[in-house]
Formats: sequence, structure tokens, C-alpha cells
Amino acid sequence: MQTPGSNGRMQASRTPPHARILGIGSFVPPQIRSNAELERMVETSDEWITERTGIRQRHIAPDGMVTSDMAAEAAKRALEAAGLTAQDLDMIIVGTVTGDMPMPAT
Repeated sequence: MQTPGSNGRMQASRTPPHARILGIGSFVPPQIRSNAELERMVETSDEWITERTGIRQRHIAPDGMVTSDMAAEAAKRALEAAGLTAQDLDMIIVGTVTGDMPMPAT
């Protein structure tokens, strides 16, 4: 990090920036699809899926719900857990490989 020096030129700060995690939040869509339901859709079985993946069910987002909608709900829950409001934040950093749309990138 750089700060203005006494001579007006930028210089490296000796104090590192402080970042803290004060709350965490998560969100999954309420609709659940079990392996038994998948058995009716494709040629597979609950046992085959479970043995290979350990997955017995998955949460399914309804039409129109995108990654940022779910991230916003998780963020609200994190703020609530921390006892903060959105106005208390300086920055939000998000990293994902599952954006709302592949093109244009979101």
C-alpha cells in the first residue's frame, strides 16, 4: 500500500491494511432434487451416484434466480451475523467461476 510522503511523493506504508471477517453467511435454494428424482430423468440410480460422489441430494435454483441473487442473500445473512449494515462496509470482494451469464461476463 502506498501513502503520500512528506515530500509529496508516494511511498510504501509500513502499516499493513486491516481486514477482518466479522460474519459469514450462506444461502442455498429451497428446492431439493434427490437422486431418486434423477433416476426418473436419466439412466442412473441413487446407489451409483452416492457411491461415486457421496451426493444424495442437491439444491435447485428456480428459473430466474442467478448467482448474484444467491450471493446477495448470503451477504445479507453475513451482515446480520456480524451485526452490521451494508453502509458499514468499505468493499465487497467476490470470486466465482459461476457468474450470472457467460457472456458478457458478470
